[in-house]
Amino acid sequence: MDKEPRFANPKIIELEGMAMTGFLKSVKMENCEKPPGWKKLVVSTIENETLSTNCMEPDAAKRNFMVFTLYIRNWAKLIKKDYDEEELNVENIDLK
Repeated sequence: MDKEPRFANPKIIELEGMAMTGFLKSVKMENCEKPPGWKKLVVSTIENETLSTNCMEPDAAKRNFMVFTLYIRNWAKLIKKDYDEEELNVENIDLK
């Protein structure tokens, strides 16, 4: 059973950020009742939460669906790569 979602009404940009950083498992597009023909995106998070966007025009929903799908399948793995401290080449800087 799904837990209570953290975001009652997430904005598309918040969900895109979650997709970008690897917090989403899947995305699907669903029909909205009003206005007829409009779509919304329904996502599943890595914590098994189900969140959805507001209804949007079909073309906008398709574009966002494609971007989310690419983040989930490919880009998030590149953006959220784990690095060792040695790989980052960061020196300790004393800011006193």
